[in-house]
Amino acid sequence: MTQRRSGPWSIAVLLLILGLVVTACTGATTTTPQQPAADQADPNGELITNAGGEPDTIDPNKASFQGEIAVILSVFEGLMTLDPATLKPMPATAAKDPEISADGLTWKVTLQPGLKYSDGSPLTAANYVYGFTRTCDPATAGDYAFVLYTIVGCEAWNGMDVKKATKAELDAAKAKLGVKANSATEIQFTLTEPAPYFKSILYMWVGMPVRESDVTKGGEKWTEPATYIGNGPFKMTEWKHSEKFVFERNDNYRKPAKLKKWTRVMIGESAVAFAAYRNNELDVTGVGAEDLRTVEGDPDLKAQVQDTGTLATFYYGFNSTKPPFNDNNLRLAFAKSFDRTAFMRDVQKIGKPAEGGFIPPGMPGYDATDTTQKYDVAEAKKLFAAASPASKAGLTGLKFTYASNARTKTRVEWVTQQWKTNLGVDIGLDPVDRTAYTALVKKPETTPQLFSLGWIADFPDQQNWLTTVWISKTGVSGSRTGYNNPEFDKLVKAADKEADPKKRDDTYLQAGKILSNDAPAAWIFYDAIKYLKKPWVKGVVNSSTDAVLGQFKMAEIFVTKKG
Repeated sequence: MTQRRSGPWSIAVLLLILGLVVTACTGATTTTPQQPAADQADPNGELITNAGGEPDTIDPNKASFQGEIAVILSVFEGLMTLDPATLKPMPATAAKDPEISADGLTWKVTLQPGLKYSDGSPLTAANYVYGFTRTCDPATAGDYAFVLYTIVGCEAWNGMDVKKATKAELDAAKAKLGVKANSATEIQFTLTEPAPYFKSILYMWVGMPVRESDVTKGGEKWTEPATYIGNGPFKMTEWKHSEKFVFERNDNYRKPAKLKKWTRVMIGESAVAFAAYRNNELDVTGVGAEDLRTVEGDPDLKAQVQDTGTLATFYYGFNSTKPPFNDNNLRLAFAKSFDRTAFMRDVQKIGKPAEGGFIPPGMPGYDATDTTQKYDVAEAKKLFAAASPASKAGLTGLKFTYASNARTKTRVEWVTQQWKTNLGVDIGLDPVDRTAYTALVKKPETTPQLFSLGWIADFPDQQNWLTTVWISKTGVSGSRTGYNNPEFDKLVKAADKEADPKKRDDTYLQAGKILSNDAPAAWIFYDAIKYLKKPWVKGVVNSSTDAVLGQFKMAEIFVTKKG
């Protein structure tokens, strides 16, 4: 789920929280760093970046937001990974691509020989089986379990009420789960239907080889450094809550990282982070609208700017389970009554206005003809007038809930003024602590009436945009907003397993238009990323889905002597 992005990147991930990209503008004087003599890795090199804030969880079987996933992917590694250039799945701990049966329902994955955890103990197929199983377990209550519902038995078991079902009933459901270890090196998955995208799911945090012994030993605090043992490029050696993470090279990784240490501090205010970068206290930081004039006017900073694409869409979410947004007319009125082009020009500045549906340009399924939510004040007023009296009554005392920081406050003030001008609706501001905000929007029962989020694709396929995010009850954002349209669900489920590429694409396009018209959210903009990187930071290979810097080649990142 990634709704996830608390640095200048996002996967996993993800759900993204609007405004959590760490950016700012300051009048501090730029310090020109000493240039490294050569592009050789400092064997004792330390990279310092900004995590933005304290994650709600770093449990691989529970996580969904970008900041959470960034930690997980540093410490653990999945069966597959993605090529950062093409985003096509390729083997990671797997020795080769999965063996798939002719009917597409049975997948067998063979592990590379000699895999180890950071403490030197062997990693086996059973460890991966435990990880996948724990995600499906209803007792885990993970946010991303639905991603594995294509595995036989996962949805039925995960949907059980652990307080009402007997132990025998739960055990019987678990026994039907289609994940097992055929040997110490072979894992077998049995799927409910053909799912070509499942190969990409095998890289995700939901299937990381969490060790049962660590979970048992650590209990609720098993994610603290002593028991947070993984098989990825780094090991977490320190977690000073609300202050910093420290990761050190895992020498038992199959290809040891070039960095000795990666420290991620937690700076919530963008101005502070930008000042820290200019003072050489951070090696990397994001660039936002507030930074652009300063960066463009400073030759050193301008030379350090990195541009990377991103498969991300930000949106204003509506809780459709209660007034005022249980009325489609009212939701669509809100979606059509703010000027996205003006927002990009005056506020956001980086990215493109979302004028073609939920899926952004460059992704399979982008639909330039989907202009349903196009800015149209006259039409918005008609829709507003057609809304029911009961839903309009719910506008009284309406608040916009958001993760508190100066940049997000500016964005929220801008759009609430648009709604006041164009619809005559007064909306209060409801800033809350960043960590508390992520907790609120993770549960349908605590989702605010009006909020801001974003989505970064985990992999480039319509399934990961439409089904994963918006299918009713289990979708990342569908569950949060209360979105439920049986016709939409029917279409995306059919497209998910459709073998004919054109028919598959056409079916998804039809579903996308239904989604925009139902307006469980108002699309705002398609994201792009600019970030600043010091000259001594080398080996970074960006992708458009990164939850953390150089996500798919973290082991290749290094720093030269900083001077």
